[in-house]
Amino acid sequence: MTQTRRDILKGLSLGAGGFLLAPFLKQVQLQAAGDERALPQRFVFVVKSSGVVPDGITPRALQGDSATSQSLRGVALPESMSALEPFKDQLAIVQGLSGKMCRGGHSSWFGAMGVYMTGGEHDRGAILRATADAELARLSPAPFNHVGLAVRGPALSNSYGGVLYPGITAVGANKELPFQGSPDMAFEQLFGSAASAGGNGQKRFRVQRNLLDFMVDDIKRVNQAIPSPEKGKLDAYLNAFEELQVRHSRLSGMKDTIKENAPDFTDKFTSTVEEVRQEAHFDLASAALIAGLTNCVTIRLDNLSTVYSELGLSKHNHGIGHNESSRSQEECRNIIRRHHSTLLASMAGKLKAVPEGDGNMLDNTTIVFFSDSANKHHGDCLEWPYVVVGGCGGKLNIPGRYIRYPKYGDNGCRTIGNWWTTLLNAFGNPIDHYGNEDLVLKQNGTSYRGPLSELMT
Repeated sequence: MTQTRRDILKGLSLGAGGFLLAPFLKQVQLQAAGDERALPQRFVFVVKSSGVVPDGITPRALQGDSATSQSLRGVALPESMSALEPFKDQLAIVQGLSGKMCRGGHSSWFGAMGVYMTGGEHDRGAILRATADAELARLSPAPFNHVGLAVRGPALSNSYGGVLYPGITAVGANKELPFQGSPDMAFEQLFGSAASAGGNGQKRFRVQRNLLDFMVDDIKRVNQAIPSPEKGKLDAYLNAFEELQVRHSRLSGMKDTIKENAPDFTDKFTSTVEEVRQEAHFDLASAALIAGLTNCVTIRLDNLSTVYSELGLSKHNHGIGHNESSRSQEECRNIIRRHHSTLLASMAGKLKAVPEGDGNMLDNTTIVFFSDSANKHHGDCLEWPYVVVGGCGGKLNIPGRYIRYPKYGDNGCRTIGNWWTTLLNAFGNPIDHYGNEDLVLKQNGTSYRGPLSELMT
């Protein structure tokens, strides 16, 4: 029976969407052959400029300063994270890890995932090494090895759209990963491989729409030919592309209005609202992961210049951090976190809907949400909170847990160097220690090298 399924899958002929379907069908073939070990691990790193504060992501029932490791079962999440309640069995909140070897302030630049001190307020500084997200991308290669999506550029810049360099990810020493700031261009780069999309904005938009139509038709045709065990996964794959198709249809309906107010229908008019651009990037990332085009995405959600006007906020992140809003900083942060939690939950839901092996794609995905400025607006790096969504491929025993390490300097305290070392070790790189040590902790005899073995299965 298994051989028959494999023969059917191998014999499928593909149309215009063949290039995009190929990685996905290869994964389906691996499952049909019973080789689940060959299925990829997937990583999504969602980086916020500031505002992932410890208190804001801590359930009320678990507030406190003492080190602890507890189940989230039966524990209500903060209201601003309620969208993640359906995924609580695959949610982890990790707190107490310090990052004093990094720069504090408005941004730690590459230090957040590179674990070293660099840069200044307006200077990204030297790039010493590949950041941890890039190292993890290498462990699970794909046609697009590492996709970077950003809404805006560096911490205090007004850069917007096109290729951006937010200063958070590097693929090697002095080699920064470029991020795409325009969802329309990101679509072309990720999904335009099966057709030429040159020319002006109108032509590109038309080609993209045609490609989506071809893709959906191809998927529907393949779905009729494949055995029933694979249909569930292909249905979820189809849903991801139909969602992109609907988005383009809505934009097409806006075309005349846009033309009245702009000289040309270019990509900058397809998503002018920050919150919509964020949603578009999450849609693209989810579809690319499901398609097998990439196994690693880093999303730069915002920077200090971002204004969440659609959420009813009039001040940018920088003003909120300095209490310049008519609302309290806590209220503003909760409103923004509620929106971001909804985006995370949407991605998690799409991945969970895709059958894979004995479970689903979310089981083999690790989504990490954190700030590049550590614990507050002007981060002091005494603590670096993480929210993790996904089953982590069974490599980590953190899903469904709240974990708080001892405070900085206390016995048993640990750092973000230990955190990234843990992820690298868990997913195939047995590195002794990633990043720089905290020299103060080392001098005081409280530094600890290596992975957090208690978090590994």
